[in-house]
Amino acid sequence: MTSQAQIDADSGHIFEALTHGVVGDDDTAWKLLRPIVRRSEQAMFAVFCTIAEAAAFDSIQQHGAGDFVLEVEDIETGAEGSVDVLPPGVRFATQFLTAWANRDKDTAEALYLGLYKTDPDELGIGLRALYEMAVVSLRGII
Repeated sequence: MTSQAQIDADSGHIFEALTHGVVGDDDTAWKLLRPIVRRSEQAMFAVFCTIAEAAAFDSIQQHGAGDFVLEVEDIETGAEGSVDVLPPGVRFATQFLTAWANRDKDTAEALYLGLYKTDPDELGIGLRALYEMAVVSLRGII
């Protein structure tokens, strides 16, 4: 069982990691995130949720939860694209973020567990994509 002190410490490290990401220090950010992610499945899921919350924060503040949509655009034509053509880890990150921002925690958890059980490497790619979305979103706020 995770203690409240551990949860508080992890939360602080996650927010510190995002701060490092915002200023362009990804190496330090990942040094802070790796031990949390590697500790347990529960801790890893908490990292995903916290980073998704950071990525969606501005949109939720402006529009409220439930109306969050990520649009996919074809980079060659500029036309509306489909999440189905994205690599699995990136597709996961977009779907997880959308579910989380819309407060559909059951779907977010199902997406996480589905990829965790079938392709942990892609889950790592998904975490990186989610982290990058959070960093970009936070940079837009400051």
